Amino acid sequence: MNYQEISNTIKDCLNLKTSPVSVKLFEKQEYADEILEKSDNIMHYQAIITASKGKSFYGTAKEIGCPIGASILGLKEIPEKILNGSQFDKMNVTSTQESGKALIDSVPKNSSKIEAIGYMPLEDSKIKPDVVVIIAKPRQIFDLIRANAHQKGKRMDNSVGGTQSLCGDIVVNSIQTDEPHISFGCMGSHIATELQEDQVIIGIPVSKLEEIANSLKIVNKR
Repeated sequence: MNYQEISNTIKDCLNLKTSPVSVKLFEKQEYADEILEKSDNIMHYQAIITASKGKSFYGTAKEIGCPIGASILGLKEIPEKILNGSQFDKMNVTSTQESGKALIDSVPKNSSKIEAIGYMPLEDSKIKPDVVVIIAKPRQIFDLIRANAHQKGKRMDNSVGGTQSLCGDIVVNSIQTDEPHISFGCMGSHIATELQEDQVIIGIPVSKLEEIANSLKIVNKR
C-alpha cells in the first residue's frame, strides 16, 4: 500500500490543509523505538493534531498524559474510580455513579496491553498503521461517508457518548469493528487542543483505507 499516494488522494479530494494521521499501537516499546523518536509529554488527542501538521513520534504510558485515555488504549490499567463510575459522577459527566458506570461500560476498550503508540502523517508512515485519523469539516467527512458506501452500499454505524472520543470511539472502536467511526471530540480535546468547533474526526481502519481513497476519487467528481 502506497501511503504517500493515498494521503495525497485524500488531501487533494477533500482539500485538506493537514494530513491524515497514522496511529499504530505497539505491543513492545522497542518496536516503536526502531522507527520513531519518543515524544515529550502529550495528550493522545493533541498527539493526533500534532502529527496532522507533519511530525512523527511515539509515546508510552509516561508520555501520553490523559490517564483515562491511556487506559482505554491499553497503556495502563483502568482506574477503579473510572470503572465503577464514581469519577464520571464527581466530574459531572453523568448524574449518578450508576450512570457513570453505564457510560464507561459502553466505551470501547483495548483488551490487549501495549507499551507504546505511534503517530505519523499518513504520507510518512514507516509501518502499517492500525487506524488512520482525519480531522476535517463536516462537508469533507460527508464525502468520506459517501466513499465508504460507494462500493458495497454499506451504511456507517456510529456510537458516541461525548467522552473517550479520540481514544475509545476513534481508535479502539475502529480497530475492533474494522469499520470507520466518527466523533465530535470530548471535553478534553475541545478545551486543551486546537480542535475547532466546526471540525469532526473520523477513524478509518487500515483495511478500508485504500478502498475508501479509491472511491473518494469517484464520488468527489459528482
